[in-house]
Amino acid sequence: MDIVMDASIAVKWFNVKDENNVDLALEILKQKTANEIEITVPDLFFLEIVNAFLTKSFFNRQDVLVIEEALDKMSLIIAFPDHLALKNAINIASENDLTIYDAIYVETAITNNAMLLTEDKKILSIKNKYDFIKTLEDFKKFL
Repeated sequence: MDIVMDASIAVKWFNVKDENNVDLALEILKQKTANEIEITVPDLFFLEIVNAFLTKSFFNRQDVLVIEEALDKMSLIIAFPDHLALKNAINIASENDLTIYDAIYVETAITNNAMLLTEDKKILSIKNKYDFIKTLEDFKKFL
C-alpha cells in the first residue's frame, strides 16, 4: 500500500503528549519498518516536523537532532515538487482555501495515486471533495 503522509501524523511518532491516535500512528511506523507500506512525503515534511519540535519548549536542540536523524533513517520516499506539481498545488490551494504547504500534500497524493493520511483540520475540511484523504481512524479499516 502506498500512502502520502503529512507531518500531523509523524509528530505522533515522537511526541505522545496531547496527541490522539498515537497507537494508529505507531502502527503505520511499524508497517513502514516491516516494508509493508511505502510512505511518500513532500520535501517540506521534514521542515514541518523539525519546526514543530523546535518550537515546543520541552524539546531541546539535541532532541530535535535525534528526531531528524530518525526520520532520515526511515527511507521515506521524498517528492520534490517540479513546475507541474507546484502549478497543480497552486490550483488546489486556490480552489480549496488551503496554504500551499497543505496543498502540496494533496497534490503529492494525486500524483502518486495514493491515500493521504492526515490529522490536519484544514486538509480534512476538503475530505468530501477528495476521497483519498483519510484520517488515522479511517486508516484502521486497512489494517
